[in-house]
Amino acid sequence: MPANKSAMMRYNIIDDCLRNSMRPYPSLEQIRDRIQSRLDISISESMINKDIGEMKRLYQAPISYDRIRKGYCYKEPDFSIRKFPLREDEILALDQSIAVLRQIRGSSLFAHFESAINKIIQGYRISEITGGNDRSYIQVEEPLVSGSNEWIEPLLQGIVEQTLLTVDYKGFGKESKRHPFSPYLLKQYRNRWYVVGHSKRGNRTMVLALDRITAIEPSKKGEHFRDPAFDPERYFTHSFGITHLSDQEPEEVQLLFTEGQAPYILSQPLHHSQEAVKLDSGDIKVTLQVFVTQELVMTILSYGVGVKVLSPASLVDRIQDISEAMARQYTE
Repeated sequence: MPANKSAMMRYNIIDDCLRNSMRPYPSLEQIRDRIQSRLDISISESMINKDIGEMKRLYQAPISYDRIRKGYCYKEPDFSIRKFPLREDEILALDQSIAVLRQIRGSSLFAHFESAINKIIQGYRISEITGGNDRSYIQVEEPLVSGSNEWIEPLLQGIVEQTLLTVDYKGFGKESKRHPFSPYLLKQYRNRWYVVGHSKRGNRTMVLALDRITAIEPSKKGEHFRDPAFDPERYFTHSFGITHLSDQEPEEVQLLFTEGQAPYILSQPLHHSQEAVKLDSGDIKVTLQVFVTQELVMTILSYGVGVKVLSPASLVDRIQDISEAMARQYTE
């Protein structure tokens, strides 16, 4: 039995002893006898002293020793750790969820989340109660480039409260620009965070990478603008990755994967529009309805000789040109 679960069982028995009005002020010996009888274990009085100390620390249990009656009691008669608002399995689930939320670590939003949960469980960190260590059994992808998570909270606040923000943004190889920006949606893709919103400067809805943002502050001029054509559920429908091409139509892309690649492509589709047909040779033909973007090109190239582009012709030529240029690097 895990030590943390065993400790909680002892805490509950101690709680029962302290709340038993028929046998008030139990001594350490009486508490020890009760634990040994209930759990069929051997335990020392020093361990019970340690448990009482932990109950005080974790639950703020008002446990006091009465020198006259030579026993222990709650100074607050109505107190009980059983009034704890969550079950043990619920506490463990929250503790594990912190590991997932660590992908926004570095933002004050994560600190606020943990603080809120702490209040639910009487002001103490979840893993202190469960004895858990979320990083030991759940690992999430974390961005290689740090420093962008600080913008998550002000952007999320702007989305929820529908406020206009002033965002300073510096694209790769470009000068910094200031955008009066109405944020709509936060999205993570390949360990990087992006925000979708309307830029009054560009007079269009656009996608900004959070790690290219240099400053955000509430705008003192103008109001939040809601693009009536924006639908968060459909905006990335034809996007392969994070790029949305509002001035282009999606294309039908056909790819031929080798038999060796087939299990991976079938078990983890490239895109939600994927349709796959298995051929007699064992190869599979995959059809996608997507924008032809750099993300799509890079993904195709990552499969090397395991894939061949069948259509459209423009994509065939693009992949062929890149492949030939790559080959020349090793022959010249």
